Amino acid sequence: MKKNLLLRCLGSFALLLCLTARADEFPSEPIKIVVPYATGGIADVLARLVGVRLEALVKQPVIVENRSGGNGTIALQFVAQAKPDGYTLLLGNTATQVVNRFLYPNLPFDIVRGFQPIGKIAQTPMMLVASTASPANTVADIVAMAKASQTPLNVGSSGNGSASHLGLVMLANMAKIDLAHVPYRGSSQIVPDLIGGRLAAYFDTPPTSLSLIRAGKLKPLGVGSRERQPALPDVPTIAETLPGFELTTWLGLFAPSGLAPARLTQLNTALRKVLEEPSFRKQLVDQGNEVLPNTPVEFSEFIEREAVRIGELVRSAGIRPE
Repeated sequence: MKKNLLLRCLGSFALLLCLTARADEFPSEPIKIVVPYATGGIADVLARLVGVRLEALVKQPVIVENRSGGNGTIALQFVAQAKPDGYTLLLGNTATQVVNRFLYPNLPFDIVRGFQPIGKIAQTPMMLVASTASPANTVADIVAMAKASQTPLNVGSSGNGSASHLGLVMLANMAKIDLAHVPYRGSSQIVPDLIGGRLAAYFDTPPTSLSLIRAGKLKPLGVGSRERQPALPDVPTIAETLPGFELTTWLGLFAPSGLAPARLTQLNTALRKVLEEPSFRKQLVDQGNEVLPNTPVEFSEFIEREAVRIGELVRSAGIRPE
């Protein structure tokens, strides 16, 4: 009888160990990537491209959920309040994780402490573009035009605090010129005015402007990366005219703070494997992106360096939310 009792106890213990092991398996259910913008934009497309490849690696569905509004704050609040178990992630970027710190100091969540950086997906240099009808062919031409003009040149942006706005502020500061900021609600509204000559220039990203450049509607004047881009090898960096100029926008994955170290490592490892896939990496580079996989610590340090640099730019320009 004692032997039967012992066998039953051992059986129960083995079952408990099995159930515990299953509970510790990660992932054992779908993962959700929350995108702070509407469907169809660059962030949404990139999230879905990454999601499909992550799904193949982790053997669980990866669902992209769009929660737009509030310059990204609606999505951030949702993720910040989610359980830190690795099943709810955020596709964050320069605006949501850095610029918004300075635009919205009284949010109901902490942008810095509320999120655990997992890893960078890609970074994209901002690029100064103009209409093909513009007399300007280089950044130096725009600077010369601004200095010769009796009124500030109109330069568009996709809104206060956007990367395109930061680009024109940086350009004006470093070149010591006056530029008139003309905010829009998106690049789809800017392009007609740019082509029509109502704007002198606009800071855009290669993935959104390459098709217009190839169609002969826009021309690139300079890129904001440290080095020339493989997708546009003949386009000089802005730093070749204004030494020290560097402006990129980036996208990465974040989890709510409190994520277990083991799950953080698993997610980062999976993301790095996705980004190291040659065909996917080439696809991103051909679109004008830079693919630089990093560790959570490296990503955190990168974000803080960006915060120091961009924070000073936002403060010096007195940028406020719209």
